[in-house]
Amino acid sequence: MALNEAIKTMANDIVSILADNKPTIYIFGSVALDDFKLGWSDIDIAVLTEHEITEQQAERLVGLRQAMLERYPGNPYFRLFEGGMLSMAAFLNGKNERTVYWGTSGQRITDNWKMDSFGILELLDSGILVYGDDARHQMAYPTYAQLRETIAHHVQAVRKYGDSVGWMLDIARGIYTLRTGKVIAKTAAGEWVLENELCPDPDAMQKAVQIRKDPTKYSKDDKKIEAAVVGRFADVIDAEFAKTIGRFAETELTRMNIAFNNLSLIRDKDGISVWRVTADDDSYVMKCFDRPEYRREIANYQLLNTLCVPTLKMIAHTDCSIVIEDIERSTYRLGTMEDINNPNIAEKIALWYKALHKKGRDYVNTHDFIDEYDSFTLDNTRLIQEKTGTSGLQVWQVIEKHFKQIRIAVMNLPRTLVYTDFHYTNLAVARDGSSALVFDYNFFFKSYAYSDIRNVCGNIYSEEAKTTLLSAYGEFDEREMVVDNVVSVLSALLIACSRKVFPNWANGLLDKVKDGRLLAAVERLLDIT
Repeated sequence: MALNEAIKTMANDIVSILADNKPTIYIFGSVALDDFKLGWSDIDIAVLTEHEITEQQAERLVGLRQAMLERYPGNPYFRLFEGGMLSMAAFLNGKNERTVYWGTSGQRITDNWKMDSFGILELLDSGILVYGDDARHQMAYPTYAQLRETIAHHVQAVRKYGDSVGWMLDIARGIYTLRTGKVIAKTAAGEWVLENELCPDPDAMQKAVQIRKDPTKYSKDDKKIEAAVVGRFADVIDAEFAKTIGRFAETELTRMNIAFNNLSLIRDKDGISVWRVTADDDSYVMKCFDRPEYRREIANYQLLNTLCVPTLKMIAHTDCSIVIEDIERSTYRLGTMEDINNPNIAEKIALWYKALHKKGRDYVNTHDFIDEYDSFTLDNTRLIQEKTGTSGLQVWQVIEKHFKQIRIAVMNLPRTLVYTDFHYTNLAVARDGSSALVFDYNFFFKSYAYSDIRNVCGNIYSEEAKTTLLSAYGEFDEREMVVDNVVSVLSALLIACSRKVFPNWANGLLDKVKDGRLLAAVERLLDIT
């Protein structure tokens, strides 16, 4: 039985099981790209139905590959089918429902199946409709950002598991997609990389292409490759990511329907690129977030707008980028060191924080939000001891003995939204001096209000400005200060210990551990609890 006949036979059996559910069946991946290689490739399949698959249908489908192998013993194709079977609505909307999944390691009935952006792009551009009504007009093309994210996750897997020639071709496909926004067959990707001299080990890539073209001629050992060789090629794709941030930014502006004349890079650091977007009669600032964990800033902007806490004006956003007003052309200007030591400006800063904390209290009482001190655990205090070489000091014995009491004291303090990242470079001051606000909301947490008060005061060197700020802010719970004198030190040291090199800014905190100041703060906390 030939490949196409096996696909037709499998499709007929699926249709017979789902006859009353109007199935639509697609084949995509290497088969659709004319790059299927027996002994290497899978047969990627997607089955989309009108309604949720019934329990009885799911039970028959989940074991269909094995049933086909029993009916056609020795057939090399039926075990290679991989993919998902679920309703069209669940597939399009990411809705959880009864789903049948066939994978390399087995099959199961689950509650969802999500195709990655590569698979969706293959399905849309080259997928083969085997049965049913074509519904691809209902599907959205993956964004360039989604493709980059899929590639980034794959590179992580490459670095962890890459010890065979197949990973070389996966990297090659990733580079091609980063440059073109398209998906190419694995064999063609390897040949393209060789033509463009992109692989630092061309002999290894030549070997990968050769094996890919006729994998049945080669043993498992033949397909092995040194992890260092794969790693060097992964370094190439890492460098490619840096080259494509401009394309990433341009495609994000297109998604937001923002026309522009010029796009200039302001800063690129830790997976966040900041751009000035110039249009005919205006300019904006855009932040693009490569790393998903930093995209929370987008939601935080939306949250603050909902709570009526002043922010720079948000113009538009996607799921991974945000466009805000250009401060150079707004009613605000960037803050300076002189500003935060100016009593008049310090007063305006206090009023912004007071508004944030007032609105934040009601919000965190009714919504889930990450707590600033979720990481305050006994294991993490032991990590600090180990990393700083201070485990023999008495302060750690006292903390360990009373840890439960200390943690209860921390977590029982009233919560609000806190900013935690104050610096004059994150400050915007009204040009007429009437107000001030802080921006960059990546480090918002739920915590006690004094966490912010201490953070701001620690950046102010003028005693007059500090006094004015505290007066304008008003009263706060003194217990928060007592608790903060302990946990803020431990929290900052934990951050410092997570760095490859212990940072200079943490040396003063380490001194508090060594000279008894932290012990005195712990004893004071225990006295009031």
